Amino acid sequence: MKSSSKPLLSLVLPMYNEEANAAKVTKELLQELSKEDINHELVLVDNGSTDRTGIILTQLSQEHPTVKVVKVMQNQGYGWGIINGLKWANGDYLGFMGGDGQIDPRDVTRVFREAVNNDYHLCKVNRYRREDGALRNVVSYIFNKLFVYTFKVNVGDINGSPKIMTRYCYEQLGLTSKDWFLDAEIMLKAHDLALKIGEVPVVFRRRQGGSSSVRLKTLWEFLRNIAAYHKRGVWNESSDSVWREGDPA
Repeated sequence: MKSSSKPLLSLVLPMYNEEANAAKVTKELLQELSKEDINHELVLVDNGSTDRTGIILTQLSQEHPTVKVVKVMQNQGYGWGIINGLKWANGDYLGFMGGDGQIDPRDVTRVFREAVNNDYHLCKVNRYRREDGALRNVVSYIFNKLFVYTFKVNVGDINGSPKIMTRYCYEQLGLTSKDWFLDAEIMLKAHDLALKIGEVPVVFRRRQGGSSSVRLKTLWEFLRNIAAYHKRGVWNESSDSVWREGDPA
């Protein structure tokens, strides 16, 4: 599955203060993708980190030729890190996922194979079992239920990633959400465009290091974003959410 001219898969990992995870997560992904003989590149985004994340990412890019680093000077949100990373991705397939180690690298290759083998425009994980604590389970459950009720679009686990898409899909979506609502924007637009979407069930592990920023107030952010997008439409400019950093639900 190798290409001599460009990578088949570009995977973007936005990292905000992930010094505890960055090296381990990156090396495990590189090992898995190489073992599976997938021509790849990892686009590591230093999403305005204030710890040693940037230094670690630079070292990784110097040690591994399939790693490139994108620097966002000021954190403007989870989605903004992904959008900036995708701009520098060269693959035929483009994907993104968190840099916290909660997804087994083998599941990344499963999602990619599923996308290729079934000609999906977009393929993603469905976190059927979560090991990241009761709070995030509750937050995610409520958000997904509210999302389906509001938009009448039943696409399963909205924020599940990796999400891996064809370049055609990426170019059609015109992503704008700087905050965590990027995942929802992708699913809404893909549904509106009648794109072929696949899901792969996975176990969502605990973070390998560091801590999550999801709190009960995150539900308020969910409600604000859902209301704003429902009112103005997902194809218009991104909402003015104040959500700026941390993990998606």
